[in-house]
Amino acid sequence: MSIKELLFSFQGRIGRKVYWTWNLFYYLMIFGFGIGINSLFPASAYLIFPVFLLFVLVPDLAITAKRWHDRGKSSWWLLLNIPVVVGRMTVPTADPGVPVDTTTLQMLTSLAALVCGVWILIECGFMKGQSGNNQYGPEPR
Repeated sequence: MSIKELLFSFQGRIGRKVYWTWNLFYYLMIFGFGIGINSLFPASAYLIFPVFLLFVLVPDLAITAKRWHDRGKSSWWLLLNIPVVVGRMTVPTADPGVPVDTTTLQMLTSLAALVCGVWILIECGFMKGQSGNNQYGPEPR
């Protein structure tokens, strides 16, 4: 599988090793970008960071879709990412100069993001994929 197919195609299967490698790279990239943008543009970092997160969203979803496929599940399971993505997008946009007044909706959204994130982590990160071929392609090597 080429890098282009890996990052931008929602077809096929990947194993846990590729999934974990991507996630390590993904979170290091987010962490590094966050530090860099806060150093270079501290006053507007909270506006720039969500744009960066949107930029890396498609590759993250494509990788996760392939992992769901390896588990024998459809891309519809990506819907579990909605609370996680909403949480990632809203937390960094909080203006650092304004005190945070956490509402019940924000707390419920955070709880939903936590539950969905843990579910995705267990299913995609720790559970073995289906042996042999399945409807999404051959078993990854």
